Amino acid sequence: MRLRNQSHFWWRQIPTAVFLTLVLWIVLQFNPIFNQNEVALLLLLPVAWLIATIYFVWFRTDLRVFTPKNVMLFIWFNKLVLIPLELIFIGNKVPFNPKNAPIHTEIIIILVSFGAFVVGWNFRLFKLPKLVWKPLLFPLPWAVVYLNVASISWLVLYGSFSNYWSGALFTYVTSDILAQVSGSVLGVLANIGQRFWALGTTLAWYHWRRRYQCFSKWYWNLPWVGLCAMGILSSNRANMVFGLLTFLSVTMVRWQSRQKIGVLLLFLVLGLFGFFFGYVRVQPTLDTEQVSELLIEYLSFDNEYIWLAHQLYLGTPLQITPLVNADQQTFTLVASVFDPVPVLGKAFREQSGPYVYNLLLPNGFDAQDKVIPMAGELYFNGGWALVIFLHCFFGSVYGWLDTVFKKYVLKNPPLAASFFYLSLLLNAVLLLSLSVLVQFILYNAAPALLMILINWWQMRKASST
Repeated sequence: MRLRNQSHFWWRQIPTAVFLTLVLWIVLQFNPIFNQNEVALLLLLPVAWLIATIYFVWFRTDLRVFTPKNVMLFIWFNKLVLIPLELIFIGNKVPFNPKNAPIHTEIIIILVSFGAFVVGWNFRLFKLPKLVWKPLLFPLPWAVVYLNVASISWLVLYGSFSNYWSGALFTYVTSDILAQVSGSVLGVLANIGQRFWALGTTLAWYHWRRRYQCFSKWYWNLPWVGLCAMGILSSNRANMVFGLLTFLSVTMVRWQSRQKIGVLLLFLVLGLFGFFFGYVRVQPTLDTEQVSELLIEYLSFDNEYIWLAHQLYLGTPLQITPLVNADQQTFTLVASVFDPVPVLGKAFREQSGPYVYNLLLPNGFDAQDKVIPMAGELYFNGGWALVIFLHCFFGSVYGWLDTVFKKYVLKNPPLAASFFYLSLLLNAVLLLSLSVLVQFILYNAAPALLMILINWWQMRKASST
C-alpha cells in the first residue's frame, strides 16, 4: 500500500516537472524578443491548469452540474487549455497583435491572475456569515411583483408584447430601442426591470413545486425552462445566458454527473450553437430557409467566425497585447468605474479603459466596442501588484458565493438562485472588463439583491416575534 501511494505521488509531480522544464527551456534557449517560442509559452497555460487540478482537491468539478464553481472552472478551462491549443494548432483569429510582438508578458499576466484567483478561493478572505436563512414563506406574491415588473418594462421599451416577441430577437432592434430611451429615467428603469423575469419565474416555479409536490420529476421543469427562456430576450447574450443558467441552477439541482468529459462536451456544443445564435441575431430579417443557409455557412470549414468568437469572448492572451505595448500610460480605473453610470459616465468616457483600449487597437477597429480584458487593464494601471491583489480578492468573493449557493440551494431556491446570479455577474472579471462588471451591477444585480433583502427582512421579522 505504501509503495502504491508513493507511486501515485510520483505521477502527480509530472505536470510540475513539465512546467519547470518548459520555463527553463524558454529562458535558456530562446530570446523573448528576437527568438521567441510561442508554442512553449502557450503550453505553460494548460500545464498550469493540470497542476491546479492535481494539487487542489477543491479545484476539481462538482458532481452537481450547475454550481458557481463549475461555471468558473469552465471559463478557466477555455482560457488556459482550449484557447492556447487553438492558437497552436489553428492560429490566432483575433488581429490584436499586428506588430507580431512577443507575448511572454501576456502569458505571465494570465498565469499570475490565475494563481492569485486560486489562492483567493482557497484562502477565503470572507467567512460565511452566521445567518440561518429560512425558506421563503410567501413566494407567490413576490413572483407576481417580479413578473409584472418585467412585463411593464417590455411595454415601456417595445410598446406591446407582440413587438417584444418579434423584435427582441434581433440585436439591432433592441440596441436601437435602448439607445432611444437611454437619456430618460423611465428608460433606464425599464432596462433594469427586464432582468426581473428569470427570478420571477424562479419564484413562481418554487411556489408551484411546494404546492404540487407530486410533480417532482425533472421533466416537469421543462415547461418552466421554456417560460423562463421566452422572457429573457435581450440585446446582450450574456443577459440571456445568465438568466437561463440561474433558473437551471435550482430547477436541475439534482442533476449530477461523474462523466465530466460528457458534460464538458455538451456545454462546448451548446456554446457553439450559442455563438450561432449571436450570428443569427445580427441579421435584419429571418425565415426558416435563411436559418438553414446560415447554419450551413456557420458550420463550414472555411468560416472562421467560430474560432474568432471563441477566442474573442472567452479570452485570448493576444487581447492583452495592445496594453503591454502601449507607448503612453493613462490611469483608467476610476474612469472605468464611472463610465457605465447613466449621465454621470459621459464625463469619464474618454479616460476610461474601454475608450483608451480601442484607441490602442490597430486600424479597422473604429467601432470603439472591443472589451478591454480585466487582467490587462489591471496590469496597465498598477502592474503585478494590482493583478495579484484584485484577482485574489475576486477569487475569495467567488468562493464565498459558491459556498452560500450550495448551502441554501435545497433549503431556499430563490435565495440560492440570487447568489448564483451574482456569481455569474462576477464572471465579468474573468471574461470582460471592470466597466462591464460595474454595468452588470447597475443594470442586472437589482433582482438578486432585492431577493436577498426580502429574505433578510423575513429572517429579521421572524427573530423579532
